[in-house]
Amino acid sequence: MRGRGEGRQMAAKLVCGLLAVLLLVSSGLAQETDAEKAATRDYVVAQGFQKKRLYANAVTHWKTFLTAHPKSVRVPAVRLNLAVCQLQLKKYPESVATLKQLLKLHPQYKLADRVQFNLGLATERLAGASGKATDFEAAAVEYGRVAERFPKSPFAIQGRFLQAECLFSAEKLQPAIAAYGSALALKPPASLEPDILYGLGTAQEQFEKHAEAAVTYQRFLKAHAKHPDATEITLRLGLCLFRQKKYVESQPLFARAAAVANFAQADLALLQQGHAMRQQQKLAEAATVFESLPKKFAKSAYVAESRVAAGKCRFGVKEYAKAQQVLTPVAADPKAVEGAEASAWLGRALVKLKKPTDAVVVYDKAIAAHAKSPRMPELVHFRNEALYAQPAKRVESAAGFLAFSGKYPDHELTASALYMSALSHLQIEKPALSLSSAEKFLGNAKLAKHELRPEVFYVGGQACLLGEKPDWAKGETLFRGLIAGFPKHQHVPAATVRIGYCLYRSEKYDPAVAHLTAGIPGLADVSLKAEAGLLLGRSHQAAKRSPQAIAAFRAALAAAPKWERADELLYVLGAALKDDDKLTEASVELTKLRSQFAKSGFRDRTLYELGDIARLQKKPDPAVALFRQVVTGFPKSDVAPLAQFGMGAALYEKADFKAAAASLKQLVDKYPKHVIVAQGQRLQGSCLRELKDFAAAAGVLQAYLATKPAPSAELAADARFELALCQVGLKQHKPAITIFNAVLQAQPKFAQKDNLLYELAFAYRATDQLPQALASYRRLVAEVPTSPLVAESWFRIGQAVEKSGDQKLLPEAEKAYTAGLKTVKKPAVRESLLYQLGWVQYRQERYPEAIAQLGVLLKEFPKGDQRSEALLLCGECQYLAKNWKEAVVHFEQVVGDPKATERARALYRAGTCHLNLKKWPLAQQRFEALVKGFAKYPQLPAARYGLGLALQKQNQLDRAVPVFEQVTKETNTEAAAKARFMIGEIAFSRKQYKVAYENFLVAAFKYPYEEWQAKGYLEAGRCFKELKDNDKAREMLGTVIKKFPKRPEAKSAAQVLTTLPKPKPKSK
Repeated sequence: MRGRGEGRQMAAKLVCGLLAVLLLVSSGLAQETDAEKAATRDYVVAQGFQKKRLYANAVTHWKTFLTAHPKSVRVPAVRLNLAVCQLQLKKYPESVATLKQLLKLHPQYKLADRVQFNLGLATERLAGASGKATDFEAAAVEYGRVAERFPKSPFAIQGRFLQAECLFSAEKLQPAIAAYGSALALKPPASLEPDILYGLGTAQEQFEKHAEAAVTYQRFLKAHAKHPDATEITLRLGLCLFRQKKYVESQPLFARAAAVANFAQADLALLQQGHAMRQQQKLAEAATVFESLPKKFAKSAYVAESRVAAGKCRFGVKEYAKAQQVLTPVAADPKAVEGAEASAWLGRALVKLKKPTDAVVVYDKAIAAHAKSPRMPELVHFRNEALYAQPAKRVESAAGFLAFSGKYPDHELTASALYMSALSHLQIEKPALSLSSAEKFLGNAKLAKHELRPEVFYVGGQACLLGEKPDWAKGETLFRGLIAGFPKHQHVPAATVRIGYCLYRSEKYDPAVAHLTAGIPGLADVSLKAEAGLLLGRSHQAAKRSPQAIAAFRAALAAAPKWERADELLYVLGAALKDDDKLTEASVELTKLRSQFAKSGFRDRTLYELGDIARLQKKPDPAVALFRQVVTGFPKSDVAPLAQFGMGAALYEKADFKAAAASLKQLVDKYPKHVIVAQGQRLQGSCLRELKDFAAAAGVLQAYLATKPAPSAELAADARFELALCQVGLKQHKPAITIFNAVLQAQPKFAQKDNLLYELAFAYRATDQLPQALASYRRLVAEVPTSPLVAESWFRIGQAVEKSGDQKLLPEAEKAYTAGLKTVKKPAVRESLLYQLGWVQYRQERYPEAIAQLGVLLKEFPKGDQRSEALLLCGECQYLAKNWKEAVVHFEQVVGDPKATERARALYRAGTCHLNLKKWPLAQQRFEALVKGFAKYPQLPAARYGLGLALQKQNQLDRAVPVFEQVTKETNTEAAAKARFMIGEIAFSRKQYKVAYENFLVAAFKYPYEEWQAKGYLEAGRCFKELKDNDKAREMLGTVIKKFPKRPEAKSAAQVLTTLPKPKPKSK
C-alpha cells in the first residue's frame, strides 16, 4: 500500500517557494549602506549557487556571508537558506543546529513560523536517517510548535499533519491519532485533507481502533471518491470491517477493490473477498474466489495462501478430493512458506478420503521438509490423527497424542491432543492413561473455556467406569461437571444417564432412583431413555423394590422397543417379575426374549431363569428340559453350574431322586471348583436319603461336613440336621437325638428349627420318651410361632393329652386344638384340628359347641377326608341330644357316601332316628341295608330289632315276628329282650294271649333289664286279665308294683289292678 513520503515532498516544495519570496522581499530594501550593499552582492552570489542546486558551494558562501556580514539585516534569511542547503546535502544535524540558532538569535524573525516548520522537517530527516523512535518524537515536537507558536501560520495545518506522521513513525499511535484529529479540526484544504484522513485511518487501524478507522475511511471515500488512493482506502475499509467481523459489509468492498484494473493490491483484495465469504460460511463460493486468484494473478505473493484457503473451504464443504487437488501443489513446493499448513490440511483431507496411510506419508515428508516451521506441532498432531484413523495404529496414535501434550504444553492443539489421548486410550482399554490425560486437560486453567472441555469431562467420566478398579465417585463428579458447566451440550443427556450408573454401581440406590426419575422426562433420545429406565429399574431391584423395578423396565421397553439392548431389558424385567413372585408374567417376558433374540448374550441366563421359574411353579419336567439346554448349549456359561444344580433340584422336587442324585454327581464332576458344588453335595445327600439309602446319604453328608474350607455354621447345621434324619431312617434314634439337640444348642435360631423340633419329638416318641416329645412340640409352638408346623404340633399336643386317658385333661387338649386352629395353614391339618376339637367337646358332652365346630369343618371341607367322620360325630351329638330330625340329616349324608368307613353306623343311627321320628318305611330301608350289607356289624342284632320294629309299626307282623325271633337267637343283649317283648306284643294284638304272655314272661325271666322285666310282667298281667285268670293277673301286676315300685310300669300295673274284680276271700 501507499508509503508515507508524499507529504514531506510537499513541505520541501513549500520551502523552495519560501526562498523565492525572500528574494522578492530583499529587492525592495531602500537606501542600503555600503556595507549592506556589499552584503547584498554576497547574498546574490550565494543565492545563485543555491538556485543552480550547487548546495555545497552555496553552503560555503552562506557561511562566508555570516562571517563577513554578521550585522547585516539579511542574517536571518541567510541562516534560513543555509539550513535549506544543509538539508539538501542531507547534513541534517548541521541543518537542525542552524535552524535552532536562527530561532534563538532572532526569535522575532518575521518568518519564524517557516523556520520552525523547516526545523521540524530537518529533525524528521534526521530521524529518517537514524530510524530511532526518539528522533521521530523530537521531530513531532518541532512540527507541533508551528501550530502552538504560530496558530495563524499557513504552515500550522501542515505542521500538525507532519507532527502526526512523525508520531506514527515513532509508533506513538494514540498521540498520532490526536494530532491527525487536530489537523482535521483546522479545516485543511482539499489538497491536504485526503492525506490527513489517510494518515488518521491507518493510525487508527494500526491502533486496532477498527470501528473509528472505518468511519475515517468512509469519510475519505465520501469526500474524495475519485482520489487516486480511493481504491486502497476501499480495501482498507473492507479490512477494518472484516476485523470487526462485519463480513457481509466487507465482502462487496473487497470485490470492488479487486475489480479495479491495475490496482496494485487487487490480489490482496481478491484474497480478502474470499476470506469474507469464508467467514460467512459461504465455503463453496469462497473456494471459487480463492481458486480464481492464481489464475488472475499468477505471480501474486498470495497464490499459495489462496490455494491453502481454497483447500480449507473445500474441506469445510466435504469436497475432500477437490481439497486434495488444490492443496497438493503447495504441499509439494519446498519453498512455499505455506507448505507446512498446506500439508496439514492435505493430510486431513486424505484422512477424510479414507486414505490415512497416504496422509501419514504426507505428514512425514512435511515434518522432514519443515523441521523449523512454526507449524511443526500441527503436522505432528494431525499425523497422530491420521494414525488414529487406522484401527491397527490406534495404540501408536494414543502414545503420540500423549507425547504431543508433553512436548508442546502451551500449543493451541495441546487441548485437542489431550482430548484425543484421553479418547484413544479409552478405546484401547487403558482407562488410567485416559483419565490422566483428561485430568491434565481439566486441570489446566488456560483451557477452562476451551470448546473441547465438555468432551473431556465426558471421556474422563467414561474412563472412570472402566478398568480393574472403577472410580464411580470420580466418574459421577466428572459427569456432573459436564452438566453444570455445559447444560446444553450434546453429551448432557448421556452424562445424566452415566451419573445414574455411577450411583447405581456405588450402591447408592435411593440417590440413583431420585436422579434418574428426575432426569428421564428430559431425555429425548429413546435409547438413552431406555438405558436410564434400565438403570432405574436395576436400582429399585437392588433396593428390593420389585414393583417399582418392574414399572421402570416396562417404561424403558415402551420407550425403545427396538433398542439394541432390548434383550437385556426383557431379561431384567423377567427377573424382577420373578423376584416379585409374578412367575407367569416373568415367564411371558423371558419367553419373548427367547423367541425374538436368538443370538442374545442373555440367552443362557434366560433359559436358566425360565427353568427356575418352571421349578418354582412346580413344573419339574419343563424345568429340567430348560436347565438341560443351558448345560448342553452353554457349557462354559457362568450359569451352567447353576443350571446343573437346578436340574438336580427339579428332579429332586419331582421325587425322581435317582435321576436327581445322578445330575448332582455330574455337577461335582464337571464343575468341582464352583461354589454351588457344596449345595449340590448337600442336596445329593437328601436325594440318597429319599431313596432310603440312608447309609450312603450319611456318608455324603459327613464328607460334605468335612470339606475345606468348612461350610458356614448355618450350612453345617443344615447338613447335620439332614444327617440326623438319615440316622432316624437307620433307626439310630439316640444319635439322631444327640445331633438334633447339638444343632439347637449351636444354632438357637436355626432356619429349620421347627422341622428339627418336630423330628426331635418323633425321635423321642420312637424311644418312648413321651414327656420329652411333648416338650419338643411345646417348644416348637413357643419358639417358632409362625411355623407351618405349629398347628400340627398343637394337634400332636392335643392328641398326647387326650391319649393320657384322664378325662380332666380334656380341656387342655381342647386348648391345644384351639391354638392350632389360630395358626393353621395346611387344609388337611385344619380339618383334623376342627374334627379333634369337636371330638373333645363331644367327649365333654358339650354337644352344641361340638356341632358348631363340626359344622365349620363341613362347610370348609365339603369333600374333606374326615367329612364322613364329622357328619357322623355331628349326628351323634344331635342324636344324644335327641334332636332326631337334625341328627338324621347328618347320618343320611354318611349313608349316601359309599366310601364312608362308618357307613354301617350311619345306617344304624339313621334307622333309629327314623324310628323315633315314626318314619317307619325309612327306618325299614336303613335297617335292611345294614343287615344285608354289614353281616359283621357289632350292633347287627339291635339293627335287626329296629327292622322288626319298623315292620311291626307298618303292621307287617308276619315279617316282623321272624326278624324278632332271629334277634333272640343272635344275642342275649337288651335287643333280644326287646325283640322277645315285641313278639309278645304282636301275639297280644292278634289276641293270642297265651302265646303273648309266654313271650312277655320270657322277656321278664330271661333278660336282666329292669325296663323289659317290668314291661314283661305288666303285659303278662294284661294277658291273664284277658284270659279271665284274674289271680294270675293280680300276681303279675303285683310283681311289677312290688319289684319295680319306682318305674312307670308300677303305676300302670296299679291302674290295671283297679279294673280287676275284687278277689274272693279264701276259705279257712
